[in-house]
Amino acid sequence: MDLEASVIESVDAMRGDILAASRWLYDHPELSGEEHESARFLARCAELRGFKVEHGVAGLPTAFVAVRHGGRWGDAGPRRRAAFLAEYDALPEMGHGCGHNMIGTVSVYAAIALANVADELDGDVVLCGTPSEETIGGKISMLEAGLFDGISAALMAHPSSHTEIAYATLASIPLEVEYYGRSSHAVSNPDKGVNALDAMLHLFQSVKAIKAVFSPTAHAPGVILHGGGRANVVPHYTKAEFSIRGKDRSEAEDVMNRVLACAHAAAKATGASLGHRINGNIYLDMRPDPRLAEVFRGIWLRLGGGDPLTESPPHGSIDIGNLSHVFPCLHPSFRITGAEGVAGHSREFAEATLTPFAGEQMVRAIKALATTGLHVLKA
Repeated sequence: MDLEASVIESVDAMRGDILAASRWLYDHPELSGEEHESARFLARCAELRGFKVEHGVAGLPTAFVAVRHGGRWGDAGPRRRAAFLAEYDALPEMGHGCGHNMIGTVSVYAAIALANVADELDGDVVLCGTPSEETIGGKISMLEAGLFDGISAALMAHPSSHTEIAYATLASIPLEVEYYGRSSHAVSNPDKGVNALDAMLHLFQSVKAIKAVFSPTAHAPGVILHGGGRANVVPHYTKAEFSIRGKDRSEAEDVMNRVLACAHAAAKATGASLGHRINGNIYLDMRPDPRLAEVFRGIWLRLGGGDPLTESPPHGSIDIGNLSHVFPCLHPSFRITGAEGVAGHSREFAEATLTPFAGEQMVRAIKALATTGLHVLKA
């Protein structure tokens, strides 16, 4: 039996474990940075199948790296290393509304399936547990800590309402804005205070107005995290968070500078003091490797997968984007639902990950991803 057939047969043999793993993660959702049980569960799945695991890497308590060496380990010369990236953080109130229960499962079992033929290869299979994708971007911290040094290519797959192979995304900058004013009685002597909420509302209205001149790939959604304490007290402090987006880092920085110009104008107009900072890692745009995309596409279609999209719909931002600027990466999406109104980041999408159709698509995605990893190691 050839190696590709062996990998696919291995996935079929693990079907029950695969579905159970996705369900376990669904039933035990943990927020970004708090995924202790999820990380231990997935790492243990790999450890039981011969991977050597290291926990708490890159200063992230819920990150891990698991390695299975193939072939003649210790021989001189460079080795190919295929990395599979597992995500497992959930969202507040909706659990796995982004489908990370499937993402973690796909990467773990794709790594295991490829490792099952590792003795026939002279490369290494690396499974990376990458936490906090929804917040700080754990992959970026792991990249900066050198955890991906020597990786030949990194692979993962994301459930979606459609299948897309060369999945590209926007760059993103997390911007935090604060205004500092002065408290006073809101009725007896409002003139003695400086209203920080007025400044924040001024900012949001200004940003809404300038969106008319943004390009289609430029975005600046924001939320007010703190707007004051009581209605009869002039707010002395307000805080907001913006998720600045652009087609690349340059455009995202241009959008941020426009927002900050509005922020300074609001401070001047109201007399409040302005504070701002980039609060977290900057997500770069995703650059899918065309060769990996072509390999995955061919395997996906041979396995009976539906035709992928030919035109890309709007996407957000993902932290594998930063990795794709350093070495080849692929992040395809696979359809788990075609129902109208089932959007990502919703309870309905979380529930869709448990359907029989979603399970079949997940198994197919594992086969395609593991076989793509095989091509990485044989290159």
